[in-house]
Amino acid sequence: MARKPASKSSNSQSRKKAVHPQRTGIVWSVFVGSMALVAGALVLSSGWKPVALTNIGTFGAQVAPVPVKAGRWKAIVIHHSGKLTGSADELARQHKQWGLPSLGYHFVIGNGSGDHDGAVIRGPRWMQQVGGAHLPDQATAGGLGAQWLNENTIGICLIGNGERGEFTDAQIRALEGLVRQLEKDCGIPSNQVYLASQLAPVASPGRNFPQLSFAESIRN
Repeated sequence: MARKPASKSSNSQSRKKAVHPQRTGIVWSVFVGSMALVAGALVLSSGWKPVALTNIGTFGAQVAPVPVKAGRWKAIVIHHSGKLTGSADELARQHKQWGLPSLGYHFVIGNGSGDHDGAVIRGPRWMQQVGGAHLPDQATAGGLGAQWLNENTIGICLIGNGERGEFTDAQIRALEGLVRQLEKDCGIPSNQVYLASQLAPVASPGRNFPQLSFAESIRN
């Protein structure tokens, strides 16, 4: 769930104590050491073969893409939006109301309730290659705090609530394709792909997220 400015309250803050008790099936290793840099610059500005990408409509559609630099991104973090319905535009408006300059996530994957089912929407933070605002202040991994994690990890949000229901097949397929492509193009190993609940006291993406099958599908 996107990080709300510390001066304001958020739904995710109210759930911090409800860490999901069943998120032990798979635990990807926490950040260990530095990652080897991949030579050359990577450009993720047009549609990739595995996943059709769409720019967010209201915020960022006209933003010119910035090339991805080798070694820029260290890990991927998967979230849910917390609501059964919604869209990338609605999340962006909410984050603007919180005082954030733009959508806190780098990518959003629709479930058919706002954006098309399985649609992968790029936010302006990805287009501009800037850090996210998707983890709360309490997030930590291997001694690294929330500021570092937000700056150096790619935030992907599934529209829906994994505590209250399952994600659609199209969403999971799109997520798997997106993560595999990011792993390949950004040099991110599969053991640096996390659920938000593994880094912070939040129940996201929830107990209904298919951890075992997802981890198998993205293994590289």
